[in-house]
Amino acid sequence: MGFQGAHKPILEGNDDILKPPKDQLEEAPNLAQIDRSYWLSGDPLPVTEQNLLRGKEVFLQRCVGCHGINGDGKGPGASFMSPAPADFTDKDDACCGGDTGPGDFYYRILRGWPGTGMENFGDRLSVDDIWRVVLFVKTIPNHTLKKNVVPQPKDYIAWQPSKELVAWLKDRQKPTNNASFAKELVTDPFMQEAMSVLPGLAPGDKFLLNDGKTPLSLQDAAAGIKAIYQDLLDRAWSEARARGDKLPPEGQKDIPPTVPGQQ
Repeated sequence: MGFQGAHKPILEGNDDILKPPKDQLEEAPNLAQIDRSYWLSGDPLPVTEQNLLRGKEVFLQRCVGCHGINGDGKGPGASFMSPAPADFTDKDDACCGGDTGPGDFYYRILRGWPGTGMENFGDRLSVDDIWRVVLFVKTIPNHTLKKNVVPQPKDYIAWQPSKELVAWLKDRQKPTNNASFAKELVTDPFMQEAMSVLPGLAPGDKFLLNDGKTPLSLQDAAAGIKAIYQDLLDRAWSEARARGDKLPPEGQKDIPPTVPGQQ
């Protein structure tokens, strides 16, 4: 069908020629190069200031030579590449240049992109740092590449699979409860901590502990973390009272802890 790069057809303006047959995806030439298990994979890391900032650091170290200091695909090396590097600045692009979601981008960074200048970073970046770059890329339309700007969770644009992909996958694979496609960020501090402790576990998933007898989900983990926090808080409060320390109003105990990067 003649696609190149992230989206660009070889024959600009020939939409009729390039239009895929009925029930086929326009993204099919790109998706065919990606292991199918990555198509709708979610980012296992939570959207926090620390993860976004580290993603920005890696992007500035590794990516701007081609993708540009503004993330627009116009870095110094871009003039030597055909197709041009992906442009991440368009808010309206469902995936900032990708066809599916976080797993698509993770795979591209990990393995490279055949037929383009996108090289393989799997031997040079840690798994977590690749996922952090994937998170950060979705803040670039909100100008987070500007100097001295610290990307915030509010800058993050949730990944959304294209309508064509959702339709095609309807009877094949369901993106139900994929945290990376949820438009509202998780703000509960105990759930944020659970997502950090159990990266990769989606809200609808669970696994069994203790010889297969005890189920564990993100919700279970968040409830357990909250119980531990409350127990430690109650103990510290009681010890301070026993010492005769001046304590704040009792209602202060009900204020949840602050998650770094979510202030």
